[in-house]
Amino acid sequence: MNVKELLIVVAEALEYEDELHLDQKIEDIEEWDSLGVLSIVSMMDDLKISVNLEDLEEIKTVEDFVKLTGILDD
Repeated sequence: MNVKELLIVVAEALEYEDELHLDQKIEDIEEWDSLGVLSIVSMMDDLKISVNLEDLEEIKTVEDFVKLTGILDD
């Protein structure tokens, strides 16, 4: 999985209708609320991606989230 594919899957988990961008602030994404985070955590579990939940609470941008997952583009 690459970053673009991850962003598509996260947007689907959030039921976010637009495309996610790395520079987006989490606070500006209405769907990234407590229910959205539960959906993301469930999606990550299905994909066997593990992150520290405390770190997930500290992210400020979509790029911060991507870095937590360890998924990088080649």
